[in-house]
Amino acid sequence: MSELGEVVASIPPVTRTITLTSLVMAGLNSFGVVPYSSFTCYFPDIFRKFELYRMLTGFLIPNPQPMQGLMEVYMLYTFSKGLEVSKFKRNLPDFLYYLMLILPTMLVGSYFFLPAVLSLSPALLSAFTFTWSVANYDQKVNFYFMPIKASLLPAVSLGFRLLVDGQLSFMLSLLGMAAAYFYNCMETHSFGPLVALVSSKEPTPNQTRLGTVNNYTAWYYSTGELPAPQWLRKTVSKLTGVDYNTAPLNRGFAVIPPQTRNENSSKKASAGGSSFMGTAFRGKGRRLGTKEE
Repeated sequence: MSELGEVVASIPPVTRTITLTSLVMAGLNSFGVVPYSSFTCYFPDIFRKFELYRMLTGFLIPNPQPMQGLMEVYMLYTFSKGLEVSKFKRNLPDFLYYLMLILPTMLVGSYFFLPAVLSLSPALLSAFTFTWSVANYDQKVNFYFMPIKASLLPAVSLGFRLLVDGQLSFMLSLLGMAAAYFYNCMETHSFGPLVALVSSKEPTPNQTRLGTVNNYTAWYYSTGELPAPQWLRKTVSKLTGVDYNTAPLNRGFAVIPPQTRNENSSKKASAGGSSFMGTAFRGKGRRLGTKEE
């Protein structure tokens, strides 16, 4: 496999699909093969011609301006990978469930509250930015060479959209942020960080385990988890051949089949000194009261 192929293969599957689709659509539009208008989330064509793919491709159309479009694709790749690898720990069903919740929310909001637009990419990028910023609230990031705290990134990006791209782009970003905020409310079983900001009160995450002392208290809204339903886990497991129903894998670790574990345990037990109960702790077989010769 070539170096480029290895780099592409190392990207998590959802992030890889999002990035490659955006780049392919940008290339087709640049060469005049397929214009962006064939991919937009245009609801009359969706309902009349049953072009359901527009509900997905409409989120992946880059900005028509080449440099800004390339920057948006890069940011989409960065935040998507950060979520898929860090927050969702490469658990494909959980990340897909996240998308299944925020994408319909943005589609409904766009249909009822916004005019027909060329691209919904600012909404998706804003949703990824908000979710990533909440999960990494205490990190330092560079926003166009300006170092800021990750918790301030959503507000800064909203202001940037309003000043640079105008009101419509700002409304799209606000819509995406609202969808991600709704997801955070669901995963934390709360009313979200805005309520804590107004009331100056927030719940305390329960991270104390029996027999441990932990003085570190994480921000409550960064500790939420919303696992995918069982039917989605089973479906993805069948399609990919990976068992996502096993508990260790759900936490991002590899799963060793039970048969393999038993075989490995037997081999270790039979090897001298290789296991906990090996020769180092093996007695000599004498009875109590006998003398050593």
